[in-house]
Amino acid sequence: MYRVLSGGELGGNLSTLRDMDREFVYEEKGKYFLLTDKKDISAYALILETAEGYILKRIFVKQEKRYQSLGTKLLDHVINYALKHGIDSIKIEEIVEKSYFEKKGFYIEKDAMTYDGIQKKNERLKDSVRGTWISIFVNVLLSVFKIIVGIFGKSRALIADGFHSISDVVGSVVILLSVYFGNIPEDEDHPYGHEKIESIAGNIVGVLLVLTAFELVRDSVLSLVKGVDFVKPLKITIYVALFSVIIKYYMYLYKKRIGLRTKSDAVLADAREHRSDAVSSMGVVLGLMLSIYVNPVFDTIMSILVSLFIGKEGIHIIMETSNNILDKQDKEFIEKIEEYVYSNTEIKNIHDILMRVSGHKIFLSFHIRVSKDMTVYEAHTLADDVKYSLLSDFDELRDVIIHIDYIID
Repeated sequence: MYRVLSGGELGGNLSTLRDMDREFVYEEKGKYFLLTDKKDISAYALILETAEGYILKRIFVKQEKRYQSLGTKLLDHVINYALKHGIDSIKIEEIVEKSYFEKKGFYIEKDAMTYDGIQKKNERLKDSVRGTWISIFVNVLLSVFKIIVGIFGKSRALIADGFHSISDVVGSVVILLSVYFGNIPEDEDHPYGHEKIESIAGNIVGVLLVLTAFELVRDSVLSLVKGVDFVKPLKITIYVALFSVIIKYYMYLYKKRIGLRTKSDAVLADAREHRSDAVSSMGVVLGLMLSIYVNPVFDTIMSILVSLFIGKEGIHIIMETSNNILDKQDKEFIEKIEEYVYSNTEIKNIHDILMRVSGHKIFLSFHIRVSKDMTVYEAHTLADDVKYSLLSDFDELRDVIIHIDYIID
C-alpha cells in the first residue's frame, strides 16, 4: 500500500520515520511517499517539488525489509505519480547508489543524477509498435506468397494457410489500434477514451474470418462430396510451407524477446500466435507430403482442417471483443482488488466494484465504508492513497473512482 503525505500531514508517522532512519530529513512542504504493510511503514521516499520537476532527497528501506525490491517498487510508484501529475523529471542532487539509479534510467548530469522524459512516449511503446509493424509486413508478404504459390502449385492447403497468415495481420492491426487510440486523450464527448474502437474493429474482423473459413470449408467439402479428380500438388509447395514454418518460428522468438523486454502482454500473445502458426504450417507440410507421395485427397483434407482453425480464431475474436464491448465483469480481477484493499488498509468494507473495459485498460469504481467520525479531508486522503496504490500495482488500470460511505453503528 502506498501513501503520499506532506510533512505537515505525517502526524504519528513522523516519530516512526525518525526511529527507523537515523538520517531522516524533515521537510514540512515535502512529499513523503510511504510504502506500508498494513500499519507498518516498510520504506519511504522524500520528494521536493520545484518548477523544474521533482528532487529526490531521500529513499530509505527498513533494515529487515531490504532485498525484497521494495525500494524499486517505491521508486516506480514515484515515477508513476509524477506521470499522473504532469511532472517530467526527477533529480537527485546528492549522488548515492550510483549503479542502482543508473539501472533505473537515471543519468549523471554535472553533479546530479536525472531521470527525465517521463511525459514522453517511452521506448517500451516504440519497441512494441516497431515489432508489430514488422509482424504485419512479414505476414502480408507471407500470405500473398503462399496464396499465389498455392494457386499455381495446385494446393488447397497452402491457399488456406495463406488466409491463415492474413488472420495474423488482423491481430497485429488490432494491437496497433490499441496503441494508437490508447494515446488519444479523453475529451468531453468521450470521457472514457477511444479504445473501444479496437474491440469494434476486432469484432468485424472476427466475422470476416468466420465467413472466409466457411467459404474455404464449403469449397473443399463440395469437392470431396462430388468426388472430383484430385490433382497432385507441385513439390515446390512443400518448400514454401517449410519456409513459412521457419519464418513463423523466427517471428515467435523475435516477438517473445520484445514482449519480455517491454513486459507487454499483447506482444507476448502475438508471439504465441506466431508459434501456433508454425505448428499449423508443419501440419500443412505433412498434408502436402501425403498428397504428393500417397494420395492427392490429403491436400483437400488438410485445407479443411486449416480452414476450421481459421474459423475457430474468428469465433474466439468475436467472443473476446464482444465481452469488452459489453463490459463483462472479470470476477477474478475484482477479487484481487478486494484482497489488495483488505490486505493493505484498515478498510473493513468494499462493495459495488464495477469495471468498464476500454481496449486493454480498465476503469474501476467501487464504494468503501469508513468511520462516520472521519473528516472529509481524512476520507479524501485515504481514497487518494488507495487510488494511486492501485494504479501503481495494477498496470491494466486506467483510472479509479472511489465513493465514500460511512459505517452505520
